[in-house]
Amino acid sequence: TMMMMATTKKWRTQVDTCARPFRFIHYDPVIQRKQRDYRDARGSGNNNNKLQEDLSEIQSIMRKNIDEILNRGEKLDHVSSISSELQKKSKDFKWGAKKLTWQARLQQYGPMVVGSSFVLLVLYFKFFWF
Repeated sequence: TMMMMATTKKWRTQVDTCARPFRFIHYDPVIQRKQRDYRDARGSGNNNNKLQEDLSEIQSIMRKNIDEILNRGEKLDHVSSISSELQKKSKDFKWGAKKLTWQARLQQYGPMVVGSSFVLLVLYFKFFWF
């Protein structure tokens, strides 16, 4: 019990010195319940078994959380690669759109430019060449 009190005091000092102690509030009922469970003096062997089971459960939860975090990292890498690929394709699309715009302008104004140039060339030869 002396060790438990020291642990409780240590926990309390961490909460008191924490910049945002309200983040620990949702753990308080769990901590109070665990303290009552382990203070029960009926059987110390039973408490040790219960403590071991709780530690195993916490360990499995932590492993699950770490696996989820690693999976998130992989998903973020995948999203990043998709984003860079999309950026490359949008640059290609922009270049293609510019090319199509120039082709459309050439088809629209090309015949007029060629025709006007031909007429000007004929007029030049007719009036200034001879």
